[in-house]
Amino acid sequence: MNFSIAECRNCGETMIQDYVPVQTECDICGKDIITNFVCPNGHHMCNDCRYEGVLDDIKRICMHTKSKNPVSIAVEVMATTKLSLIGCKHYLLSPISIYTAYKNAGGKVNDFEGTLEKIYNRVMTIQTSQCRLGNVCGIPSSIGGAFQAANVENKAIYEINKIANDISGLCMTKLMNPNWNGSRDCCIRNALICTAVTAKYLNNYYWIELELPSEIKCRFSEGNPRCNKEKCSVYNGIKLDKLQRVK
Repeated sequence: MNFSIAECRNCGETMIQDYVPVQTECDICGKDIITNFVCPNGHHMCNDCRYEGVLDDIKRICMHTKSKNPVSIAVEVMATTKLSLIGCKHYLLSPISIYTAYKNAGGKVNDFEGTLEKIYNRVMTIQTSQCRLGNVCGIPSSIGGAFQAANVENKAIYEINKIANDISGLCMTKLMNPNWNGSRDCCIRNALICTAVTAKYLNNYYWIELELPSEIKCRFSEGNPRCNKEKCSVYNGIKLDKLQRVK
């Protein structure tokens, strides 16, 4: 398993998210960028270089898995790709896991691989500073944005916008539950909870049967130095009946 926090491709040090963005150039490709990520040795990377290879790894898993369980797919992606345990790449994790499970459950899909790329491109437009600097998790809005990009059943704009906003709002509401949060925000916890909440919504709205585990429990705590252990809901495990069926 690739237990890692976002690493600098120049020196291997952990990337740090600063509160003040700087205008500089990528130390990998030389592109002019505005970023608030820097490693202790002063290296900066653009998003394309930071995420290089991630989409290919994700597509490989999504194209081959037969799972109808988006939470299981998300865990597999985290365990077998270069996706870091902390960071805005989790904006992508929930949408692609949900879309893949939707397809495997018999959902209407035209160009699966092309839509994965469309979801990736849409999600990558979300400001990476939204969660750390704005103190608002970007995963709910990324799911809504990805849902608009995929528009799996070619619904009218007003209807797809309503669904996207419904999903984003439901996810944000669940993340605000004080009983489920430790004292620190956790990308893994948020991604797993949002994935399950969205799957429940889609099971109702589209009359499909996305499978879900009876419990969401994190298996990555030992590799995450920021883990809040027993104070975090997914460390101990959340029973899915606590997510209540949503409409």
